Amino acid sequence: MAGLAFVAIGETAVAQPLDIRVREVVRSDAWQANATLGALSDAGNTWGAPGVIVLSTGLWIGGRLAHDPRMATIGFRAFEAIGVSGVITGTIKGIVGRARPRISPTDAGDVQWMRGARDGNDYQAFPSGHTTAAFAFAAAVTAETRRLAPERARAVGLTTYGLASVTAFARMYSDAHWLTDVIAGAAVGIVTGQAASRWHAKRPGHAIDRLFLGGDVAPLLRSTPTGQTVLGATVTWP
Repeated sequence: MAGLAFVAIGETAVAQPLDIRVREVVRSDAWQANATLGALSDAGNTWGAPGVIVLSTGLWIGGRLAHDPRMATIGFRAFEAIGVSGVITGTIKGIVGRARPRISPTDAGDVQWMRGARDGNDYQAFPSGHTTAAFAFAAAVTAETRRLAPERARAVGLTTYGLASVTAFARMYSDAHWLTDVIAGAAVGIVTGQAASRWHAKRPGHAIDRLFLGGDVAPLLRSTPTGQTVLGATVTWP
């Protein structure tokens, strides 16, 4: 992880001029006044969090309840990829300590070792967490769809990667991240999502899948002694 942090610092130093130029464009008065771009940014921010987390969980749990193993597997792979990539990105954020553009708008190289862990959110720009999650979702869902339902993989890939790109744009448009932040976030997400799919493909029936994708799930609807209705689910393992 320390090696990744050094690479991150080197990348920010090399790409400073491009980072600042891109920020000048997306933060210009003309772009900021554009209602369409503003709406696109709002959608991208929401998709990055909580959108992909809600959808991956919904696919996983919904697939279990509907007894659709393909849907459940795709959702759970995305959930796994988002979680693992989030840990990686969060660790790098704390180590690199890069100031967000709204904090240091004229200095893309404002980086201090361990400042992210010490001083919090304003100094956790690198990499972009929203972008990481969006691309992890896209990579995992596309990879699993290609394996389980290849006839739908192209449409799924175009849709999910397109939405992830909107999230990357939104993070820059909102002045939360530099260009290199979202590039790095996308890289972490893609690698993690594809790795999660490959790892499980080589280990069919692994304990993780037996625990989270095995057993029989059934909806549960019951009334409490106080008259309240409780909705939930029961899981029975063979």
